[in-house]
Amino acid sequence: MLLILSKYMSKLINNSNFKEDNSHNKKAYEFIDKHLPVTYVDLTIACIIKKGQPAPSKSLVRNVRNKTIFRNDILLALVEVANENKEAIEKIKLLTS
Repeated sequence: MLLILSKYMSKLINNSNFKEDNSHNKKAYEFIDKHLPVTYVDLTIACIIKKGQPAPSKSLVRNVRNKTIFRNDILLALVEVANENKEAIEKIKLLTS
């Protein structure tokens, strides 16, 4: 039983590393690290619902953000929320300078 579980876990780790090596995923995470607001969870869920997709759980959104789970649809929503936040900050700076 332990050997089977060990084989399964090694496949999970390998798959996880493979997906993390994609340059577009790295760029997406670098972007959200810089621009994602603290209140990203509810904003991300709202973004996904706007697209007509079922709402993910808050923990699933956090797990994608923390690179525990890889879901491109949620990662895309995180990038969109980060981009909206970046644009809002730039507009505030422009209006207040």
